[in-house]
Amino acid sequence: MAAGLLFSCSRRTARQPEEKILAKIGDRTLSVNEFIRRAEYTIRPPYCRSDNYIHRKIVLNSLIAEKLLALEAGADNPLTQNEEFQDFLEGRKEQAMRQWLFAHDFYQKVKLDTHRVKQVYKLAGRTYRIAYFSVKTPIAANVVRDKLKTGEPFKQVFRDFGGLKKLPRRQVKWTDPENKAIEQALFSAPLKKNQIVGPLKVGDNFFTTIEVLGWTDEAAVSNSQIQQRWKDVTDRLREREALNSYRQFAARLMHGKRVVFNQKTFQALVKIYLPIYLKSNKEKKQTFNQLFWEKKSPEKVLRNRSGEQIARILNEPLLRLNNATWTVAGFLKEARRHPPVFRKRHMSGREFPEQFKLAIVDLIQDKFVAQAAEKKGYDKVNLVKRNVAMWRDNLLALYGRNKFLDSIGKKDAFYKDQSKILQNDLNP
Repeated sequence: MAAGLLFSCSRRTARQPEEKILAKIGDRTLSVNEFIRRAEYTIRPPYCRSDNYIHRKIVLNSLIAEKLLALEAGADNPLTQNEEFQDFLEGRKEQAMRQWLFAHDFYQKVKLDTHRVKQVYKLAGRTYRIAYFSVKTPIAANVVRDKLKTGEPFKQVFRDFGGLKKLPRRQVKWTDPENKAIEQALFSAPLKKNQIVGPLKVGDNFFTTIEVLGWTDEAAVSNSQIQQRWKDVTDRLREREALNSYRQFAARLMHGKRVVFNQKTFQALVKIYLPIYLKSNKEKKQTFNQLFWEKKSPEKVLRNRSGEQIARILNEPLLRLNNATWTVAGFLKEARRHPPVFRKRHMSGREFPEQFKLAIVDLIQDKFVAQAAEKKGYDKVNLVKRNVAMWRDNLLALYGRNKFLDSIGKKDAFYKDQSKILQNDLNP
């Protein structure tokens, strides 16, 4: 989890962080932090994509217009009465509370060991050339380790485990988003040429062994380069330390809690979800649009998209969490607040059931973290409330825009040619 979303404006205290307000629109306000997030972290249309004054002003005016549209839509309309919309905003609040808890309770409290920072700094400009291969069981990893200890050549061990093709090679930089185990093994202390590293556990039942073929070092020379590299190293180490503490905190919250799946219901749900999660991002976006703009319930969307009758299992027990039973309907409500996040980005259909279970367990853990954050009063933090308001106003503005386009029969045309409709129908 990145600290950047809410951390940029935070203070080293539990008090309300100070916000700088750019504009006040009715009872709404637009903060500098919200402007930056919307201007820099979202894809902008071609007419305001640059970083010059005019384009920034277009973005600002567009965000002000969004607030005006949200105000015009009002607090009582079919969208705000939509249960899926309410759950979506509740999910954004829970996510923001978790991010604030991470930033305030963990990231800000990290105290780094200067000696360790210096060690990593010395290697932060290094790019390793490595050869590597992976095995998928702890038993196989132990065999690899034993063979290497007896002096068997790296390439031969690779062949012993079915490596019929050329031994894989690649370059690894400290700045690469590598697995934590690989990063620590390569960049915590200097290595020697032809040194063997591993087998390293880099995932569930996945072990990688590395041979160092060589490296190049890129020195930080100027004062600005030295300062930037030092900052990069400290920021990354601080986030690593914070994540470790955060995960230990989450594990303590889950201690004593037992999740038991009803296999029959779970397998039925897998058959419904599998086709959706293996589809393209474009198709997933279409499913999201159906939920909010076409007034289709998740049950209807899932039924239409998968060909399965989810209504038949809505009231069936999906899992037991200690003494509480989650039905499929209860899970769908929680999933609207917190869509399941898979630990593996790419997976086969065969892997999906196990990864789906892990995603549900992670969802449950995040729910307990959000509850802990709310007990600390973090739902009242102004940045948390702004995050919810930002999403609310954005969706209300889209609702108002689509309602207008629908009234003039141009909604479908807008999605085909946005520039034309913007110029002819939406430009005041």
